[in-house]
Amino acid sequence: MTLSLVFQNTALNKMLESNPYYDYMLKGFDFTIKYNAALLDASSKAFETFLNANKGTAQNIRKTIRSSFDTTLRDDLNEDSLASSITDYVEAWAKLCDLFGYTQFTANAYDLFSYASVMLEPLRDNINRTPSEVIDMKGRFNLLHYKSEHPSEHKTPLLVVYSLINRHYIMDLLPDVSVIKNLQRQGFDIYATDWGTPTSCDKDLTLETYAEEYVENAVEKIKEITGSDKVSLFGYCWGGLFALIYTATHQENVKNLILHATPVDIDKNKTIIENWTSHLDADNLAKVFGNIPGWLLNLAFLIRNPIEAMLKYPRYFSEPRSRDEVRQFFAIETWLYDSTPIIGEVYREIIDQVYKKNLLIKNQMKVGSDIINLKNITVPLLDIVGTSDDLVPPSASTSIINAIGSKDKKLIEFPTGHVGLCVSQLAHEKLWPEVGEWIEQRS
Repeated sequence: MTLSLVFQNTALNKMLESNPYYDYMLKGFDFTIKYNAALLDASSKAFETFLNANKGTAQNIRKTIRSSFDTTLRDDLNEDSLASSITDYVEAWAKLCDLFGYTQFTANAYDLFSYASVMLEPLRDNINRTPSEVIDMKGRFNLLHYKSEHPSEHKTPLLVVYSLINRHYIMDLLPDVSVIKNLQRQGFDIYATDWGTPTSCDKDLTLETYAEEYVENAVEKIKEITGSDKVSLFGYCWGGLFALIYTATHQENVKNLILHATPVDIDKNKTIIENWTSHLDADNLAKVFGNIPGWLLNLAFLIRNPIEAMLKYPRYFSEPRSRDEVRQFFAIETWLYDSTPIIGEVYREIIDQVYKKNLLIKNQMKVGSDIINLKNITVPLLDIVGTSDDLVPPSASTSIINAIGSKDKKLIEFPTGHVGLCVSQLAHEKLWPEVGEWIEQRS
């Protein structure tokens, strides 16, 4: 009996679904077949490209073959049938985890790690980082104030609102490629949210808690410390969603709004990760796991192109590298996989309302008792996107320019990827001085 006939056999389906283990095995087999077919198709197209590549240097031929493989694999993995298959597999796995108590074991392990992080995080957050003081806040987060050798030249302080997916230090990765230091040298007084490592007790915290209450607490504390009547908000990735929502409901406190690779319109040109995410049953994942395991997202990032992941190291070290280059490479790698669990309820709300229904750009997103209407936002807006970003594609971010009510708004499209916006040398030479100049003119 072929796999397709198995799925068409209703009686057999019911029997398999009644046994979570068999259901998990069957869904896993289906995903494996489709995933390997995508890899085989990409390999076949790459080999065909190799056979037809009779001109050009060896380096150009390698680039063409690599591009052929990557493009074919991306298109195949982005097919709805494969996205549905991985969703079915994840749901079958979640059901099995729930049955065997794995979710409670995971929650306990993450809680233990969270307590251990109290000792580890000061090391991670201070070595090679811009010096900062920790301001204790209400709720489960801290507010960082970056100490600067340069006196503040601008009246309005800047609050960086980070994402929940990865650690906050991507914008302060190393002294030579620190966005924080770059902006400090331009005379800005910078604060930032540190969401910390959540525990299972935090799983019911909502989008309203983060986007309105926590950002509100941070803004009010900064106003109290500095005496400023307004704060400029800088939202990084999902942190941009928090900044957008807060501005829509409290823009009397916001001087300028800066968005950095923020997903606001998911219907256009979905990446693999966005497409897979939009198919997931986020409600069930949050119900089963509480907080979403960080390694689950890391695994998704890996399997979107496993060949690239395997060859990344030999490719990078195939030519001589300086000590600074090696240090930066491993610093980025560490950050990429330094993932915390994601608050389950926040994850569920964002996935359901932004990734599945695309309600934010339609001015229909509900946060608490508020309907977020982007047309009501009139503060100056700067939207920063990477033209090569394969996590949050330009089309997912640039729509905000037409959707928002601000008259003073600017779009910067920079030729790099998601991480490159923060750490590339070109970005520090050209992008961040331009961003600083834009803020300065409106401070």
